[in-house]
Amino acid sequence: MNKAMIETLTFQLHLLEELRSLLERETHELGGMNLDAMAEVNRMKEELTERIEAHTEPLRQAISAAASAMGLGPDATLGDVAAKTVQKDIQRLYRELNVTARQVQERAAMNREIAERFVAAASTTLSLLTRVINQSSVYGASGGYQQRATGSVMINREA
Repeated sequence: MNKAMIETLTFQLHLLEELRSLLERETHELGGMNLDAMAEVNRMKEELTERIEAHTEPLRQAISAAASAMGLGPDATLGDVAAKTVQKDIQRLYRELNVTARQVQERAAMNREIAERFVAAASTTLSLLTRVINQSSVYGASGGYQQRATGSVMINREA
């Protein structure tokens, strides 16, 4: 039971480390605005997410089995198991999983912030360009160019 639990936790740690690494790559690609690479990273994140989801049930079963063997309730968490076990490997893996999970959350939040700022900047730029394109330059009576919307420019022949 302990060996299976250690293998399951080790695999989960490996998946989280892989996700952290992928998010670090995403940060780099976001910074460089490399759209093709960002699309590739998104595809890789989807595949990794599927692998993590597929591993969720075996992880739950391993935690449940360990909790049951220790006399803990069916709703016991990995933290409960780690606190009660004398297995140093399980305690170490629990700590490493927590650290890696926190790093994944922080990196994902940072990437989300970068992406949101990029979208806001792109939206502002597109809005500005749209306003500029929708304006025409009309030579006015004062001897200078006047900005007027193209849809409202009318020329009076008598003037």
